[in-house]
Amino acid sequence: MLLALAWQDHAVIFAYLAGMIAFGIHLSRRQSSDDEYFLAGRKMPWFAVGLSVIASLLSSLTYLSEPGEVWKSGVTHIFGKMLAIPFEMIIVWVFCIPFMMRFRYTSAYEYLGHRFGRTARKVGVGLFITMVVLWMGFVVLLSAEALARVSDLAVPAAVVSVFKSVGISDPVASAQLFLVIVTVGIVATSYTMLGGLRAVIWTDVVQVVLLIGGGLFAIGYIAMTTGTWLPDWYQAASNHLTTANATHSLPLFSFDPFVRATVVTVAFNMCIWHVCTHVGNQMTVQRYFSTSDMKSARRSFVTGSLFGVGINLMLVVVGLAVLYFYLGQDIPIDRDLSSTNEQRLIFPTFAVSRLPAGCGGAILAALLAAAMSSIDSGINSIATVITTEQGAASREKSHVGRAKLITLIAGLLITIAAYCLSFLPDKWGVVDAMPRTFNAITAPLGGLFLVGMFLPRVGERAAIAGVAAGLTTSIGLGYFEQLAPLLNMFGASLSERTLSFTWIMPCSLTVTFAVSWLASFVEGRGDRCRDGLTWQTRNAKPNEDSC
Repeated sequence: MLLALAWQDHAVIFAYLAGMIAFGIHLSRRQSSDDEYFLAGRKMPWFAVGLSVIASLLSSLTYLSEPGEVWKSGVTHIFGKMLAIPFEMIIVWVFCIPFMMRFRYTSAYEYLGHRFGRTARKVGVGLFITMVVLWMGFVVLLSAEALARVSDLAVPAAVVSVFKSVGISDPVASAQLFLVIVTVGIVATSYTMLGGLRAVIWTDVVQVVLLIGGGLFAIGYIAMTTGTWLPDWYQAASNHLTTANATHSLPLFSFDPFVRATVVTVAFNMCIWHVCTHVGNQMTVQRYFSTSDMKSARRSFVTGSLFGVGINLMLVVVGLAVLYFYLGQDIPIDRDLSSTNEQRLIFPTFAVSRLPAGCGGAILAALLAAAMSSIDSGINSIATVITTEQGAASREKSHVGRAKLITLIAGLLITIAAYCLSFLPDKWGVVDAMPRTFNAITAPLGGLFLVGMFLPRVGERAAIAGVAAGLTTSIGLGYFEQLAPLLNMFGASLSERTLSFTWIMPCSLTVTFAVSWLASFVEGRGDRCRDGLTWQTRNAKPNEDSC
């Protein structure tokens, strides 16, 4: 099927896919109870959980975008990410993990039901499912695009004819993309459905090893074949950024909202993303719930954070090395890729075109691993949340069978979403598109939890109003360029330039908090019990009659 690859590359890729399914089959024998299927019996080792957390959060988006971002902004983008780490680690360590680990929940959204009420819980679940379907669809799409473009996938004529019959302008490319999307979706859904959270976590550990191994091999290969090292690569990147075609090196800070990004706004954006993800995203919180206690959960968090720093730095070095390989040696980029518009494809293209037979397949397997480590988490978390919501009114002793069916349906929805997202504007790129799609929901959803934790006077209707305002802000800022012409038709005088993606989440979270707090004065405090459900009352024991 993969005509551009050697048979050794074929072997590596298919061995990886088969191994993941076999692992899921092996672990399926242990899935006899809800606690085992959804939370791995709450006995997972903290080290494995930490690796699983970072594998889920990084995904193939990071594996593709970080090396590609070097071609656009050098190392300034990673400086912003590193600047955020101390602040986000303190907030998550001190507030988020201790607060959520006090509750023996299966679904994080059970907290919203206790704190606010049934409607807020449903809003949280709905936002989470929408976010994950978009997020995982994006992950599958980017992975499939990379694999289809660099491997020249052979497509049966019958499949091409179907795409041609519906008027697709490039039926071969669309058919290639479709086949890869379906393959990735089927494999990730299969082992997740069979093995539950235990399979997800342990396959994530394997996938982190592949991620790190693939990046380190590429770095070592370029260093050995060119006789150069990091200072040479950095100098090549600096020279590249001074040319007329490379104008996106990040400044330290700017108040101009149309500046694509700055080091400070990237840091602020990443800090908010991590805090919201660690308190309101079931994919992350569920892993901490699978540990035995708060101490283990904190160890998992630190492990994941340290590996996250290491992997991000490694991928930046990969980007510098690949940039030097081509530009530093005046070698044209393989497959006529553009260094300005197709950065995300340069690393896998280099792997397939320049690495020894079998090694390119290993890099593509690492790319698949990055994608599947997020997909399996998303599918499993959707199944957990929906099954928990349905199980609250069910008398069944075990909901594992239902959860497996939901897992299958979730995998299908994600696969469909992946293909639909292929019609997003190409000019955004991976980094710019994320806050305008699934991350448009991250701040309002995380804000709902943070409002519950830190604003005791806010009730259910005020919190929902805040979430609605925050979501409107995300969408409005994210699609400002598209909305401006429509508003200008009604007399507004708005620029039709693209707003910086780094302001979307900070503004959305701020609006969520502000509107929730202001609306609480209209709604009133109400008589709903807050004991043990806010940060201020965390040590109070709830009264069973009122709580």
